[in-house]
Amino acid sequence: MLQYEIRMSELAEEDLENAGDHIAFVLLNPIAAEDTVKGIRAQIRELQYFPERHELDEDSVLADLGIRRLYFKEYKIFYKIEDEIHTVFIVRILHMRMNSRAWLYRTFGISE
Repeated sequence: MLQYEIRMSELAEEDLENAGDHIAFVLLNPIAAEDTVKGIRAQIRELQYFPERHELDEDSVLADLGIRRLYFKEYKIFYKIEDEIHTVFIVRILHMRMNSRAWLYRTFGISE
C-alpha cells in the first residue's frame, strides 16, 4: 500500500496553533483545545493512505488547483496531493465560520 508523506505549510501550523490558543485562552477550555489539536493532527495523519478519498473543494478555482478538504469538528483541513512525490501538503486549517474561500484565495495569490 502506497504511503504518502505529510507536510504542513507554515500557515497551516499557525492556523492549528491559533485554534488551540483560541480555545484554551479565549474560550477558557484547555482540555478542549488539546483534544481539538490532537484530533486535527490525527485526521491529518490518516491522509497518509488514500488521500484522494476526500472531495475536491466546491470552489471551481480551488478544485482546479487540486485543493481537497476534510473536516474535524468545526474545522476544515485543506490540502493538496502531490502524486509525483507521494506527498500530501496541508495548506490551511480554518474554522468553518471563516470565509475559507477568501483566505485560500489570498494564500494562493488569487484575486476574487
